[in-house]
Amino acid sequence: MSKTLILVRHAHALSRYEAAVPTDSARPLSEQGRQKALQNAQLLAARAPRPQRILTSPLLRAVQTAQILADTLRAPVVRENMLDGFRNDADVRDFLLEQLANTDCLLAVSHNPCITYVCALLSGQVRPFAPASFAVLRAAPEQQPLQLIDFGE
Repeated sequence: MSKTLILVRHAHALSRYEAAVPTDSARPLSEQGRQKALQNAQLLAARAPRPQRILTSPLLRAVQTAQILADTLRAPVVRENMLDGFRNDADVRDFLLEQLANTDCLLAVSHNPCITYVCALLSGQVRPFAPASFAVLRAAPEQQPLQLIDFGE
């Protein structure tokens, strides 16, 4: 049975100055980011399997992106520090593969450049992740690399 992993970069966020927030982790999505996240959530609903879980970085812009995805895809959101964008890319890859072993379809929201590197480590393909971009990866059990079957910006 094949497994699906969907990688998503958080949508466009306001700068600390624009948002008047004290830390980078508190930066919210911009209106443009909210609209793009919703648009890509609708694309994923039409083109990819529904995830059983959405894992997200605990940073606000990623949490907000994940919630928009969850509202459309009807999946629970779980915050994971491993996706905060400050971890070793290989460790993030291994974490996601461990999580995928327990489900048929998993979606993960994180940051760049980590999400780009993790996608490359998993699929062998480098794709530039603009804000809200997604990659849909599929694998049969124990298959490496995963096959990149869809990419959206």
